[in-house]
Amino acid sequence: MTLPSKGFKGIIFDKDGTLFDFQRTWSPWMVNLLQILCDGNEERSRREGYLLGFDLDKQRFLSSSLFIAGTPLQFINQLTNQFKDWKKRDLIKLLVDLTESTEQIEVVPLQPIFTSLQGDGYVLGLATNDSTRDAKRHLVGKDLLKHFDFVVGFDSGYKSKPDPEMLLAFCHRTQIPPKNTVMVGDSNSDLIAGKRAGMFTVAVLSGVSRSEELEQNADLVIRNISDLQKSLEKSKISE
Repeated sequence: MTLPSKGFKGIIFDKDGTLFDFQRTWSPWMVNLLQILCDGNEERSRREGYLLGFDLDKQRFLSSSLFIAGTPLQFINQLTNQFKDWKKRDLIKLLVDLTESTEQIEVVPLQPIFTSLQGDGYVLGLATNDSTRDAKRHLVGKDLLKHFDFVVGFDSGYKSKPDPEMLLAFCHRTQIPPKNTVMVGDSNSDLIAGKRAGMFTVAVLSGVSRSEELEQNADLVIRNISDLQKSLEKSKISE
């Protein structure tokens, strides 16, 4: 096994929008959710969807949506405030049922990417504002969990992104210093967490945010994670 070039030894990935295609995975989910919550009323679905950061006509999330960078609990609280005729426990059950039947669609084939990164000596982690249980379930569903030394979600006892606590926990677990660690994500929440942790930050454009929204917090901007390995080889950090 070779050592990673340029001093990078660890890579932490966000999940939705970075590994899994956010729009293709979650837009149909949101359409179904609005259909149920609004009793099939299309005009109300359009109105409520907009408040949730979702364009029903285009069936696409807006970059401002709390569902993108927030935690499930934050999103549930938003739903509770908007749909006062629903009890919180019923909303939670509905979200769980819809989520468990939702297939995660990979941005690009992930298995060869992770195999190659590990072959080059990188230690891989995942930090998501989703739950740890769902993160592991999504990885297991694609036979990807075996590639990760560290998987953590908002409910793990660490603060959620943009707080750097989850990322620093990866460093503590693996004994890889932050300066030798790369944070890869599709939102400013990911990148700000990486910056606060003292890591090299890589923005991917496979999520909802555009390049001009991410570049101020990114050391590197790439199309998607298929470009990551070669891009890191060209980047330098001080040893």
